Order: sequence, then C-alpha cells, then structure tokens
Amino acid sequence: MINQLIWSIGVLALTVLFFQLFKFIILYLHPSQLLKYKTDGAYALITGATDGIGKAIALELANNGFNVIIHGRNVEKLKLTENDIITKNPTCNVINLAHDGSKSSKMDLSSISHLPITILVNNVGVGPISEFTEMSNQEIDETIMLNTAFPSQLTHDLIPFFKKPALILNVSSYAGLLPPPYLAVYAGTKAYNNAFSISLARELENIEVISLLTGSVNTGSNRKPVSFMRPSAETYAKCVLNRIGCGRQSIMPYWQHAIQTFLISLLPQKFIDKATKNALRKELTTNEK
Repeated sequence: MINQLIWSIGVLALTVLFFQLFKFIILYLHPSQLLKYKTDGAYALITGATDGIGKAIALELANNGFNVIIHGRNVEKLKLTENDIITKNPTCNVINLAHDGSKSSKMDLSSISHLPITILVNNVGVGPISEFTEMSNQEIDETIMLNTAFPSQLTHDLIPFFKKPALILNVSSYAGLLPPPYLAVYAGTKAYNNAFSISLARELENIEVISLLTGSVNTGSNRKPVSFMRPSAETYAKCVLNRIGCGRQSIMPYWQHAIQTFLISLLPQKFIDKATKNALRKELTTNEK
C-alpha cells in the first residue's frame, strides 16, 4: 500500500514536471504576433534608443517595416542612430525626440501626437552599481525619475494617441525579482516597472502590455563578452520581438535567462547572497579603478 502511494506520488510529480516543461517549450516556440501592430504608416516609439537594447530594438522594428520615433538625451547620438537606421532601411521614417528623463518626467509629445503610433517601448534606464550610502541624493532622485516616473508619465500621456490595437513593452530586469546587493535603487525601480506593467496589462483594453524581465545583455554599459547566457543587444532585440503575442504579462524574452533564474532560485539564499555580493563587489572595485 505504501509502495503504491509512493509510486503514485512519483508519477504525479513527473506528470506535473513534464507539463511545466511542455508549457515552457511552447512559450518560446509561439510565433510572434508583431505584424498585428503594423498598420499603414505605423510608428513605434522607443526610449533610450541611441545605444544598447533600445537601439537594437529600434533597428529591428525598422527591419520589420515600422517607422520609428527614437528618444535619447544626446542630440548627436540621436542623429547617428537615425543615420544607422536609414542606411539599413531607406524607406523608414525616423523622428528624433531629445529629452533628459532624469531631469524631468514630462516630455512634450505635441510633435508626434498626430502620428499613427501603435508601439511604445519603455527601455531607457540606468543602474549605477554603488554602495547605497555612497550614492548622492541627486543620483538616487535621477535614477528613480528616469527608471519609473518618466516611463509612467510617457505611457500615461501617449495612450490617448495610440492607434489601436497597440503594444507597450516595458523593459524590466531579473534584479526586480532577485534583488542583488549594490543595486538597491535600480532593483527597486525594476520591481516597480514589472508591477506597473502587469497592472496595466490587466487594466487596458485592446492594448497588449508585456514586462520584459532582462538578464545580462552585452551593451554599451555592459561590456562583458557575449556568451550563451549573455546575448548581444541585437540577438536580444530579436528575442523580444519574437515574444509578442505570447499571452504572458511578464516574460524573460531570452529563454536562457529564464533557465538561469530558475536554477539560481533553487540555491540556498545564503549562498546566493554571498555569491552575488562577491561578484558585484569585484565589479564595483573594478569600476572604481
């Protein structure tokens, strides 16, 4: 009787495990629904589009036939990005929006309010690695402003002008789920981004909202080499667009990041704390040199 009970429990556990594995595989094989948002003359607005993930997503959207509105705070870098996009996609209409979201959360949208915008990518953000007590009050304020207030205000002000159906992608981070040391403010803002995104997904009608839980990606600010667990910004951008229409309110677009985060979550908390503290302390020391 006991052996039969143990056998039944084992079969049930394996069934659940295989079902979860099947759901995971299907999730990442689901065909993208990106073209659902490619109406006549459709525009996509991407913040933080002059470098890294933002620029890669802007280029990938242009490759898929969207016109793009690129945001950044540096006018020269915006022009360079515009030239890159047009060189690769001569028929793409590119509009530049220069604004420093760390100084003011409100951006003037009057120049684009008449356009058929169907996609918003809230990508811009900063994550200074620092001991919390060593951060200046200004640095704390600017990080919170840029990472949370700016995308919130932009989303609020842009929704009335959307041509529906529409899509909002909010770039969050695994740091919002597994907050590491020396990134207290950044991790807090990314937890906000994720919760903000999920809440909107449950509220808005005819607007798909997805929180993108991002792990380590090779970008201008993260120069660690590309590897199996660390994609290039270009590879990551393709993964992001492939997840459109996945049916999830929150997802890790790069499936390797999902596996990595799951395996980390199985480790003892003390081990995770010690390992992440040692790794980030080493990075902090390197940055200070």
